[in-house]
Amino acid sequence: MEKYYDINYTKQKLQEYLDNNMEVELCIRINNENYMIIPLRDKISFQNIGKTKEFYYGSVEELFNSNLVNDINLTRDWQKIVEIWFY
Repeated sequence: MEKYYDINYTKQKLQEYLDNNMEVELCIRINNENYMIIPLRDKISFQNIGKTKEFYYGSVEELFNSNLVNDINLTRDWQKIVEIWFY
């Protein structure tokens, strides 16, 4: 799991999951909140676990470069992640 703390590694793995139609639920803890990223067949979802609906993005890069719920931007805020796990 420690490899996932590297943003480039995580983006690469999410792209692999997306390309191979693998619905892996990757969770992160940032700013005292838990979020879930799920690559789907043709999009990738992001949600605040148990607090928001899923929001969909067309690519890994779009997800990482968008301003998400609670004003999170994964590219800008990646170093603030304190925990990563699979659900």
